[in-house]
Amino acid sequence: MAQFGEASPAVDGSWEVAGRRVGYCLYGPASGPPVVFAYGTPGTRWLSGQLIRAAERAGVQLLVLDRPGYGTSTRLGGRRIVDVVDDIAAVADVIGWEEFAVWGGSGGAPHALACAATLSHRVIACASVVGPAPFDASGLDWFGGMSPGNIEEFTLAARGEQAYRPLVQRLAEEAVAAVAAGGIQVAADYQLSDSDLRALQARRGEGDYLDRMRITYTGGVDGWIDDCMAMTRPWGFELEAISVPVSVWYSPDDVLSPRAHAEYLLAAIPGAARFELEGGHVLGDADLDAIYNFLTHT
Repeated sequence: MAQFGEASPAVDGSWEVAGRRVGYCLYGPASGPPVVFAYGTPGTRWLSGQLIRAAERAGVQLLVLDRPGYGTSTRLGGRRIVDVVDDIAAVADVIGWEEFAVWGGSGGAPHALACAATLSHRVIACASVVGPAPFDASGLDWFGGMSPGNIEEFTLAARGEQAYRPLVQRLAEEAVAAVAAGGIQVAADYQLSDSDLRALQARRGEGDYLDRMRITYTGGVDGWIDDCMAMTRPWGFELEAISVPVSVWYSPDDVLSPRAHAEYLLAAIPGAARFELEGGHVLGDADLDAIYNFLTHT
């Protein structure tokens, strides 16, 4: 088993799905309620100490997959949001889960909703946390309230990989260099809230932070590119078809996934529950505890 992070996962493995390798980690006790977590864009299956401790406090067994193009997971060119569901279902089968809850943060949130829409016989609850609405959402000014950095990214992502890849490669290199120099990984033109900046700076105290940033950014360029391009294309499922309990979590100060996106999701998903977060885009311990409380007590 690989040793990484403040606590090693219970399982660090991979599985073959339709001829591709899918890397995954499993955290927590086998006796805990099963939960799948879809990390934000970009991300890694190697969780931070904060996320591991939150899962431990909740007593859950947490499954985290590297989406195609991240880590050891083989890239799946042209993937849609819904295409990641097959990977999640296959790994859940391998570890013996018949049912599970699922949540996703930021760019992972649409993938969690895809599970809720297409695996209703297995998903018992879903949380979409600071996540975007579909790019083609009717009546939504998708870029309204977003920071300039985010607008530039998604504008290029919508134009395709040739236009978008140079930006991602530059951002990835700059992110790792900034962390190595004592800063944070998010560029100034993303205009994060003060609370987000403080939260990211505080994470620098984690002993494995630079290593995880290298894996997340320079080691996840293909996954990052494919995530954002997938968010600008049809997702492959309908929000209105979701029938399992769903909660939508948002912050009024979020400049990466503005409140209007949450309002659209709340209107489109039948019976979706509303939760307002304090701060901006970055989650705190109290936020994580509340999310797990919803997932395990719904």
